Amino acid sequence: MKDILDTVILIMFVIMVAMFIINFNRQQIKKHTDKVAKNEEKNKAKDTINE
Repeated sequence: MKDILDTVILIMFVIMVAMFIINFNRQQIKKHTDKVAKNEEKNKAKDTINE
């Protein structure tokens, strides 16, 4: 019985760690995507001023 409980707890822990990593990666990807979009807007504004 203890082995089954240990296995269930270990599986739950692994799932929680995986979800944390997945969500952290999504957050970082969104942050960098927003940064790239902001830089592109700056460059477009710069290009229109230089023309």
